[in-house]
Amino acid sequence: MFSLAIILPAVLILLGFLLLFFYGVYQSLTDLRLGRPIAKFVGFDNYIALGRTAEFWNSVRVTVTYALSSVVLEALLGLAIAKLFASGVFMARALRPVILLPLVLPPMSVALMWTTMMNPQSGIMNYLLSLIGLPPFAWISDSKTALLSVILIDVWTYTPFFTLIIFAGLQGITDDIREAARINGAKAWATFVNIELPLVAPYILIAAIFRLIESLNQFDIIFGTTQGGPGNSTSALSVQAYIMAFQNLTFGRGAAMMVVNWLIVLIGAFLSVKLWQAVRRRVR
Repeated sequence: MFSLAIILPAVLILLGFLLLFFYGVYQSLTDLRLGRPIAKFVGFDNYIALGRTAEFWNSVRVTVTYALSSVVLEALLGLAIAKLFASGVFMARALRPVILLPLVLPPMSVALMWTTMMNPQSGIMNYLLSLIGLPPFAWISDSKTALLSVILIDVWTYTPFFTLIIFAGLQGITDDIREAARINGAKAWATFVNIELPLVAPYILIAAIFRLIESLNQFDIIFGTTQGGPGNSTSALSVQAYIMAFQNLTFGRGAAMMVVNWLIVLIGAFLSVKLWQAVRRRVR
């Protein structure tokens, strides 16, 4: 009875989340909008209407491109920085606390900070480029470069997450394993590729699962910098659903878009977990 009382608050919170989720799914099957007193059940009409618009498929493309690009770049940079931290170099040890700074900043504050820094006329980013003789870059003000710019902001913000997890994995590799590799004639690069990288691969993938889920749902950074623009170049599903529901006031259509976003997250997480399980079996 006592154990049931302890877990009861968690169960109630979980049920509350499930109730809200299924209510959102129900909303996506209606024509709910502000000012309409009664919402009629329309079935899959909202989903069919979305599938017929180029804007919806553009949002799917932007969402997937943003998430995959961010996660891959963060994994590669996180691995490189974690390896540097594990090397024992004095400068690397001194910079370990600094790497945490982007993680403790609110995403919306990060978005506003980078919006100022990427201003084509007065931003510090173009000033730094001018110091090395490079021409000004449009950053978030051009539809051709806006998506790349918000991906770079995401990479700056969340690479420390990968770094910390991969660094913890590297710390778990004992010196005996590296010493045995050196005795057998393995060079530093061969030791890293054939021993260290396979052992930390599960850590990389578990970090990638969490980041992939968050990146597919990313709203703060994109909305805080571009609000889905210029045009629809950064109009991810989460941003487009917000605009559709709270600016166009078509709540049913916006809920349908969020359900599609949830399905994409579910598929991405499922495939990532399967890959993580396969890597874990190989490591064992």
